[in-house]
Amino acid sequence: MTTEHASPVRKFALVVLFGAAALMEAGCSVQLGPNKGSVSQAAEIRTLEDEIARLKAEQSAMEEDLRSLRADRTPAEIERSNGIPTADRVSAASGSAVRLSDSSDQLRLRLRTEDGFSRFVQTTGPAVISAIAFDSARLPVSLGDWKVDASSWRKSLREGFTGTAYALDLPLAGDLDLVPGMEILIRVEIIDPRAAEPLTAEFSIPVIGPLPERTSE
Repeated sequence: MTTEHASPVRKFALVVLFGAAALMEAGCSVQLGPNKGSVSQAAEIRTLEDEIARLKAEQSAMEEDLRSLRADRTPAEIERSNGIPTADRVSAASGSAVRLSDSSDQLRLRLRTEDGFSRFVQTTGPAVISAIAFDSARLPVSLGDWKVDASSWRKSLREGFTGTAYALDLPLAGDLDLVPGMEILIRVEIIDPRAAEPLTAEFSIPVIGPLPERTSE
């Protein structure tokens, strides 16, 4: 009986084959086996996601409670709970106009300072006011600039049938001939320490003719 011996080439091929098989098995075990660091990170992420979901649920519940509380209160009650009412805007009140007369034209300005609920709120002043007209070429012509100190501003407060407002009667300057029907641009800035910033407004008021003369019977 003759014994066959494996050739060196065949031995080398078998070694390579077994080595490749061992490497493939090791690679599969590495890919299938969980990484310790990734498992820990995944657990932390799940914990954070659960905490975020819990906080969002609490936020939704608190917002719903807040809406329910506000629904049971009037706007005035809400503002009183927030503190002293504060003016946040200024606007022209009824009666604002430029009145023409034979002696001197006059700016009759009626101003209301109001809160967010359109209610009149007193302000301290001072105030700065300017009046501008436009000539036939549509060029601006100043009719006057006035600085009203805090004392004069407080004294101008009036109450009447048309409501409460600050009433200022100011003489006009300038050489422009005004006629009834023209519009005068008014700019106002009022300072009040309770307001976050100065109250400003820009609006137009009409030019009206002189008052009719009274006739004696």
